[in-house]
Amino acid sequence: MSTNIDFKLSSLSHTGLIRTHNEDSVLVDEKLGLFLVADGMGGHLAGDVASQMVVRIVQEQLAASWQTASENPDTALRAVRDAFNAANTKIREVAQSDKNSEGMGSTLAMLLRRGQHAMLAHIGDSRIYRLRNHRLEALTRDHSLLQAQVGAGVISGEEARFSHNRNLVTRALGMADLARIDTSEVEIMRGDLFLICSDGLNTMVDDSDIELVLFELQANLPLAVRCLVEIANDNGGHDNVSLIAVRFDQPVEVTKPSWFARLLGWFTGR
Repeated sequence: MSTNIDFKLSSLSHTGLIRTHNEDSVLVDEKLGLFLVADGMGGHLAGDVASQMVVRIVQEQLAASWQTASENPDTALRAVRDAFNAANTKIREVAQSDKNSEGMGSTLAMLLRRGQHAMLAHIGDSRIYRLRNHRLEALTRDHSLLQAQVGAGVISGEEARFSHNRNLVTRALGMADLARIDTSEVEIMRGDLFLICSDGLNTMVDDSDIELVLFELQANLPLAVRCLVEIANDNGGHDNVSLIAVRFDQPVEVTKPSWFARLLGWFTGR
């Protein structure tokens, strides 16, 4: 017998300390159970146009098809791929018709609820993490030159942290005629906390620190996302940073906040 698991969420997008405008876009459709983070790229203002375009098109496509498509895994997967490709086609059309939009594209990371499961899809280097049983796990693998170099053994994971190739993606919406996306489906367990984010977070904040913040502050998601953005900016804020935190069901109630939670509460409330 399956039971419904409610969710709590919080999202935030910040320009960072170096960029003059925000090319990230975040979209939450609570009714559909859809959570999207996109990171745009391209010429003058083309990046933010691209990211806004892809989240809107994917949401519209899935809103129209998901009620029927979600009934089985095969049709659900087809609907997700069709939605990503609709966004991909539109970006390429705009880029080819407008010189100011030449080279525009966007990453996209998606979590979409399907009953007691979550469908995950991504292209580019925006990520999806899951905190379960106090442990953070990356559920996506970056489509980037850096990830390819690590996978091939050309450089180590430690060397990758300081590489100048961190922002070179090998796949994105708008880069090819068809969008090569990676998809998976995971079971949702009570207490699962998912984090969907642009690379402006994980390039500035180590996974171990993301894990610590999410674990300590999972009962207060708005504070958790604020803290992660604050830490990214304190570490340099070199890029836009956007994230959505989604917790399914209530975690174990904590009667007294830990010293770390109290410290971060003071830090972000300054």
